[in-house]
Amino acid sequence: MSSSDLEQALYQLRDARIALAERSSPDFNERLAALRQWQSQRIAAWHRPLAQRYKGDALLRFLTRSFYLEADWSELTDKPDKIAGRIGRIINDDRPLVIAVRLQHAADTLDADLADALIERSPAGPITAAAYVRAFRDVGQVAIREQQIAWINELVDLLGGYADNRAAYWAFKLAGSPAKAFGMGQTYALLAEGFAAMRETKDLEDATREAVAAQHRLLDRLVGRPVGA
Repeated sequence: MSSSDLEQALYQLRDARIALAERSSPDFNERLAALRQWQSQRIAAWHRPLAQRYKGDALLRFLTRSFYLEADWSELTDKPDKIAGRIGRIINDDRPLVIAVRLQHAADTLDADLADALIERSPAGPITAAAYVRAFRDVGQVAIREQQIAWINELVDLLGGYADNRAAYWAFKLAGSPAKAFGMGQTYALLAEGFAAMRETKDLEDATREAVAAQHRLLDRLVGRPVGA
């Protein structure tokens, strides 16, 4: 994975966020924020029994809140070309970060379209499951949603491999000071939280496989196709 892949992903995320800001309005912003909270809570509830079986509560919180709701990518998208070069001086493999950025880009794009669909169908009041399903099917983009699931699977697999490898884990810890010096402290803290959550999870490979299968079943239900089709 070359720095140009990361640079391209960062430019795409920056452009998407600029476009999102241009769509800003009180109604849209309120619906988008409510949608993101709604999705975070529903996905967490969907996966909570599985997380509890594998001691993965910290990982579930990381994926549904820290990563999805709270991550601030501005320090990376401010100057993508320079950031991509700096990251190459700190870590050997930037593939996990590329995936993370692309996941955020896809989420931003799909969530904005969902918010528009919800405004069209139910412009006010709490989001209901029925209104959400109708909006979800209006937006579609099933291929992108399936790609998101595949990216999450790959991201957990890659980071889990680093977390389980003592040498790789210590190399990551030693990168903390350079990351902060290069202005990437927030990104490093986010990845460090993910590492810690994965180290807590029991049988991460099995847990991830079950979570991916569960997410595919949920997607099948949302788009109205036979489960497992």
